[in-house]
This record gives sequence, C-alpha cells and structure tokens, in this order.
Amino acid sequence: MTAPDLTQTSGPGRWFTPRHIVALVLGLIIALVVAGALWWVFSSMGTTKITATFKRSVGIYEGSDVRILGVAVGKVDSVTPQGDTVKVTMTVDRGITLPEDVRAVQVIPSVVADRYIQLTPAYSGGPKASRDITLDVNQTMVPVEVDELYRSVKELSDALGPDGANKQDGTGRQGAVSELVATSAANLEGNGEKLGEAIENLSKATTTLSDSRGNLFDTVKNLNTFVGALRENDAQVRQFNTQMASFNKFLAGERDQLASALNKLSFALGDVAEFLDDNREQIGETVKDLQPTTQALLDEKNNLKEVLTVLPITISNLINAYDAESGTLAMRLTIPDLQDLIGAQCRLLDLGQLLPGNPQATQFSNTLRPLISQCEALGKQITDGVLEPLLPVLPFGIMSNNKLQKAPVPGTVPGNPDPEIGTPSSRTPAPPAARAPASSSTTKSTTPRPRGGN
Repeated sequence: MTAPDLTQTSGPGRWFTPRHIVALVLGLIIALVVAGALWWVFSSMGTTKITATFKRSVGIYEGSDVRILGVAVGKVDSVTPQGDTVKVTMTVDRGITLPEDVRAVQVIPSVVADRYIQLTPAYSGGPKASRDITLDVNQTMVPVEVDELYRSVKELSDALGPDGANKQDGTGRQGAVSELVATSAANLEGNGEKLGEAIENLSKATTTLSDSRGNLFDTVKNLNTFVGALRENDAQVRQFNTQMASFNKFLAGERDQLASALNKLSFALGDVAEFLDDNREQIGETVKDLQPTTQALLDEKNNLKEVLTVLPITISNLINAYDAESGTLAMRLTIPDLQDLIGAQCRLLDLGQLLPGNPQATQFSNTLRPLISQCEALGKQITDGVLEPLLPVLPFGIMSNNKLQKAPVPGTVPGNPDPEIGTPSSRTPAPPAARAPASSSTTKSTTPRPRGGN
C-alpha cells in the first residue's frame, strides 16, 4: 500500500498541505488565547480588591488565605514591604459582600502554621463596601509576636531580679522582693482555710452582684436621673447650699444657747417620763374614757368637716356685718327649732342622737323609735295646719320658712334726723358767725337730742 501524496491539491491528501497545517495551528493558538482572556475577565468580574497596610507581615505570603469567620473567601495577591509597614493586596471571591467598616486582622492558628488574614466583621446588613477597598494601619491589626513576649518577660525578670527591685543593700538584708515573699508566706501560714473562705465569700458576692445586675443598672440609671435633676436645678441647689451654710453659721453662733436648751430639755423629758410612769394607769383610763368622745367625733366627721369649711366664711361675714358707723350688727339670728317647738321636744327623746356612742342611749332611742316618729309627725301636723298662721314674728328678726319679716328691726329703718342738726350729707362746716352776748334767758340749746330718748 502506498502513502498518499500530501502535496496534491486533489484527493485525500489535499487537506494536509503545509498551508492548512499552519492555519490550523494558528487557529488553535488564537482560540486558547481568547479562552484564557475570557476566563480571566469573567473570573475577575464581581471580585473585591483589598489593599491593606500592616505594621508587619510575618507568615503572610502570596497565596495565603483570606477568611471570614474561618471560611476561606479569597487569596493574598502580593506582599510588598514599604519602609516600616507592609502593603498586602488581596482578592475576595465573587458573591462575597463586605460591610463598610471592614477591618483586616492577621491570625495565628498555631505556633508553626502559616497565618491567614481574617476580615471582620461579617456583613449582616447596612451599608456595603465598594469593590476596591483601601485599609490603613489604623484599620488593621497584627498579633503579638513570641519574641516580644520573651522580651517583656526578660524585662520583668531583670526589674525584679538581683540587679533590680530585689537588689540587696550593703547591710546584708534581703531584697525587697524576697522580703515580700517571706512576709507573705509568714502571714499566710496557718490561714489557708480562712483564705479559702474569703475567696469563696468573694465568689458569692460576685455571684450576687451578677444576679442583681438588673437592679444595679436600675440604681445607676436612677442615680443618673437624680444627678441630671440636680444639674438642671443647679441655681436652686446652690441657693439651698447657701441657706444651709447660713443656717449652720447661725447654729454655730448660738451653740451655747442651743446646748443649754438641749440640757434643759433633757431634764424636762426626764420629768415627763417620770410623770408618765407614775400615772400610767390614770392615763390609760383617761384614754379609754376618751373613746366615746373620739367615736362621736368620728361619727360626726362629715358635720365637723362642714363646720370647719363654713366657719371661716361665717367669721368673715360676722366681721363684715358690723356697721362701725351705726354701731350695730347687720345680721339676723335664725333658730329653726323655735319655729317647731313640738318637734324639738320630740327630738329631745332621741337620746341616741344626743349621746352618740352611748349604747344605753342608743338602745333607749331604738325602743322609743315608734313613739318619737309619731310625736314628730303629730308636731308637724299641728305646726303646718294649726299654728303656722298664728306664729308671731320673733322680735330679733327671724326669717324662717314662709314667715316673712314684717316688723321693723333696729338698724334697717331710716330714722328722723333733727332739722337743727341736718342730714349727714349737709354736715358741712358753716362760716363762723358773730357771737352775741350770751344770756341764760335768750340762749337756745343746740345739743342734739338722742333718737327715741325720753
């Protein structure tokens, strides 16, 4: 069998010419380049680029993980030293949302393992960060290195060592740290149980504070409210303090008199105590005897309240009723019982009302209740039907029910002034007249005559 001739332009070998092979290879190369470019473009779309500046970057390399809550969400692209700081560029995968206040922290999972960068906090809502984030040194954190811990421990040891605080003086005494340890050991010797109880009680006190933290917070809140009220009333508080200072100064100036008064008061209180001790039985009996009186006052509470309410107005009216010009009282006395004498006599039989709190008087009133009721009804019939038209008007000006005032009352009817004296409106000083010789036979008396005089 003979091989096909690839140089022929017809037949089976026409597709394997050098020109076709070169074109095929170029097409494959172009396809790979385009596919790579498309992959790079689509893979970078939607990602977040972060440029963070750290104080140092130990154990962080290109390709180190970028995590959120321990889950890998990206990689470190580059680590570039910049003087005293290190710039780290990171890329976060598509679909990962970061908060606006995102921070970058270097985390050491173990002593020998590689470190990774933790983004915190995780997004839970609110403003979102952009797709290009820049974090300065104040927005990043790095862990404490083991070398720094060793250095700090060494400095502490040197400070407390024989060349530091525990340095002996020239007298052969121990250093301060050694004396502290020795003194502490001597004080704690034999007190282990008490120390344990103290620690246990401290734990209980701490637990009590923890259980009562709500009340403690409320107390602090109320204290804050009180302080705020003092701040708002600063002027009044200052005035009160000034007044208290003046009062204290006054008491300081009168301390001798105050001490003397308190001394005398102590003797007086002693006498009172002795009097109470000597007369305790009589005082007890007196208090027991006051029980009916207090019960009567309690029963008449409403009436007493009404009296205390009306009494000031009554006194004011009584003062206003006095006519200083005429020297009379412009008032009328009203005694309703005088208009119903029969009813008043019937009510005298009701001893329960006259002696409130007395059980015998109450029992007597209950026994005579039908008789008292019939007596009051009979008195009302007699007063309304028989005596009402015949009752005269009392001479001191009573106005009760339908008995109107008919007779004149002193001070309510104008009098007849003496023509020689004139009315009060015409009492003007007259010009002085020439005096004529007076004689007992021709002089007319101008002395005013009393009204209604004899």
